[in-house]
Amino acid sequence: MTRFLGGSTTVLAGYGFDDEGPYLKLNDIDRGESARFPVQGRTFSLRRLPRRRCVGFAVRGKTFTLRRLARRLCTGRFDLQTNESVVCPLDVELLPDSKETACPACLEATGFNPSFYYADFISPQQRAYNQTPHFVYLAYFSPQHVKAGISSERRGIERLLEQGARAACVVGRFANADEARALEAALCAQPGVLETMRASLKARLLVEERYDAGEAARILDEAASHLAAVSAVAAAGFAPEEARDLSSFYFDGPSPDVHDLQLAEGCDGVCGGRCVGMVGGALVFEQGGLFFVAPIREWESHEVDVLEDEVLCAYEAAPQQFSLF
Repeated sequence: MTRFLGGSTTVLAGYGFDDEGPYLKLNDIDRGESARFPVQGRTFSLRRLPRRRCVGFAVRGKTFTLRRLARRLCTGRFDLQTNESVVCPLDVELLPDSKETACPACLEATGFNPSFYYADFISPQQRAYNQTPHFVYLAYFSPQHVKAGISSERRGIERLLEQGARAACVVGRFANADEARALEAALCAQPGVLETMRASLKARLLVEERYDAGEAARILDEAASHLAAVSAVAAAGFAPEEARDLSSFYFDGPSPDVHDLQLAEGCDGVCGGRCVGMVGGALVFEQGGLFFVAPIREWESHEVDVLEDEVLCAYEAAPQQFSLF
């Protein structure tokens, strides 16, 4: 058994995509360094530590249950100018039920709020970041789920990949985030255009909705044609570009057929197998010729082990779906 970053306290700090494909971002707390673990084509297990344990005991005739929760540590800070991540210099441990994945000091140092347009205060870092070129996009997740959003040009399509969009098209390029937000707001005011989506819904769509790149492009083109006729959208700078299939970034090829995919069930606090890819924050593992989708986004900030060439769980296989077409 080979443990990645063996001997060190390791925290899942996020995930991303680069020229080598999808990767896990891991913080080596003891060394104060970040590392990337490319996942595509590798056999490994990701284990959240410690596993949850329930202990029952009785005191004076009353029965109690204590649950030991996984340890959570700050994921660190991010420099909006250099796009570099830094491990938390304070080694802050987070409360088990905290909604944040970073401590207050690192949140302040980063100074980023994706919903800046609703915020009462905008940090100097965010103000500078907002003045850089941004683009607006339509992201496809299923025929019934098309989402609008904005991203910095500096990040390219990384924002789309982090969200797990199956296909997307840029619909406007602007000098700054405020101009981009004006178009995003106009789009989200239209029926059928979403502004947010839960990670759990995205994972469910992976295993329930058939994905066809041609169909996705057609639906995005039809949506763009309809939206272009809306005066408020057109006035905000709507300029749709060609739709793009994103499958190769996730799988190094076409997406697996939906009938071959199912949600990973039957394991608690561990996932593993031969990783064939990752869509947004969901790893896709192969076990025994079947493909299992394992969402890991909620594991961010948790202490973990990455065990190479080891499969520590066996998923419960649901009856296979079959298509007549």
